[in-house]
Amino acid sequence: MALVNFLKFSADSGAIISDEEYWNVFFRKRMHGDNLHSLLTADQAEKLAVQAVYGGVGYPSVHREVVVDTRERIARCIRENGTDTLQRVKDVARIAFDALQAAIRRRIDQKLQFYYGFSTDELNAGQFRVADETWPIASPEVLDKSRKLASRETRDTLLKAVLDAKAAVFGYDADGMTGYYLAGENSIMGYVHEGFEAIGSGKYASGLVFGQDFKAKTLKMRQQGYAPATGMFELIDSAYLAGEHFKEVGGNYNVVILDRAAKKPADRYRQVFDETARLATEIVRAVRAGLLPRETAIGLIEGLLFKGKSIKTVENQLFTSATDSTALELILRGYKRDEVNALIQQKGVRK
Repeated sequence: MALVNFLKFSADSGAIISDEEYWNVFFRKRMHGDNLHSLLTADQAEKLAVQAVYGGVGYPSVHREVVVDTRERIARCIRENGTDTLQRVKDVARIAFDALQAAIRRRIDQKLQFYYGFSTDELNAGQFRVADETWPIASPEVLDKSRKLASRETRDTLLKAVLDAKAAVFGYDADGMTGYYLAGENSIMGYVHEGFEAIGSGKYASGLVFGQDFKAKTLKMRQQGYAPATGMFELIDSAYLAGEHFKEVGGNYNVVILDRAAKKPADRYRQVFDETARLATEIVRAVRAGLLPRETAIGLIEGLLFKGKSIKTVENQLFTSATDSTALELILRGYKRDEVNALIQQKGVRK
């Protein structure tokens, strides 16, 4: 949960990816395998012709609360106002942003209650109630400290982790694929007009992958977008490189593939995880290790993710296509690239 990237393939399709690792200097490492969430039920998505996926980086419980709260707010909005107010991804992202702000504010209020016995609203009113009595907040020291806490100027370890939470909402509506960036710390909801985004600890490595790819294309080529398998290769590569070079990013990667033009509802929102996502990452890893041509890798990803080939079939094709299957096996088992050749020569084993 230290990385969320998304990439628009075309006007109708794209994908979002996230890792499962969460840690920082204050918390031990944990794995959260479910970090990408549809904010709409299948029925809601069909009726609205809108789909929106939420992916968060940072404190896991904050994002869980945001997803649950957003879904409840959307259901309530539909009950009370119909579907007219939820016609765009922006409408859903706005609700998610409000839920993120509320989750952060609730935790600040908990701190105020714990330290001083009143909430943000009572602080603003200058008084608070205990049982049936109203008391003024008269102490200058208490006022100063509580205002700094309420305004986020003062942060303890846990509150800092909460405020560092960020998220992306990616989906489609009548205007095509759309993405938004949410940051609770600075109260920002930003429209992502570039067609890609990378947030979290590994964003600079991911940006390097996207930047190198864009630089190799003309404007016309960039406007034409990606074939789905090519786009998936670039998206997975952006996440893999981040995990190789930046702290906090790691574990398996989860992917959601969106295709507004797909005939079947199940094909408009597809989640890729577990061994399928692992194999797709290993295909990209083989290219990074110089053991597989890029175009061959894209073909393997196409078969795995878009043509329904079995994991066993694609895995066999991966090793038969590799320039050195023994070296690839060792690398995928965790050996360092520079020690592989020496190890093979020492053992005298090569397939």
